[in-house]
Amino acid sequence: MPGVSVEKSARAGCVVVALHGELDVCTALEVSRALTALAPTGARIIVDLAELAFMDCYSLSELRAVRAQARLAGGDLVLADPQPAVLRLLVLCDMVSRWLVFTSVDAAVSGAGSATAAIMPGTAGDPAAAAAGSGIVSSALFRGGAAMRHARMLTGIIAAASRKRHEAAGTR
Repeated sequence: MPGVSVEKSARAGCVVVALHGELDVCTALEVSRALTALAPTGARIIVDLAELAFMDCYSLSELRAVRAQARLAGGDLVLADPQPAVLRLLVLCDMVSRWLVFTSVDAAVSGAGSATAAIMPGTAGDPAAAAAGSGIVSSALFRGGAAMRHARMLTGIIAAASRKRHEAAGTR
């Protein structure tokens, strides 16, 4: 049965927590405990998702709860290097526009909390607009806007399928 492993390290005043494996309802408690122990310290926590093959909505909810605790303590929790399956979940749950998401741990260490190092989707090249927005996304993550075009396409496909399903249900 797939699981998750957690490795903690320190880099430039940040705590890096690397997750390996699959994060789901069965393994989320282990990760949540490890992160919750760090949240009250006021540390900037970087969750390295480079080796995380899967994450479910429950686990995402747990990460959001830990982020709220970290922010109350004067710290933060940011995400780094999400793989395609995890990035898809973040996009579909609209977390990319609300959360700091970086392409790598290095980018998160050097730019966590820095609006000038990142842009919001739809504000390409406009750091002022990025700073004014509610969420920040690493510009490298959305280089060329390809990921946002993909996300918009996915959202359109999901909306169209939903409309079609509702229309079909109404005609029966």
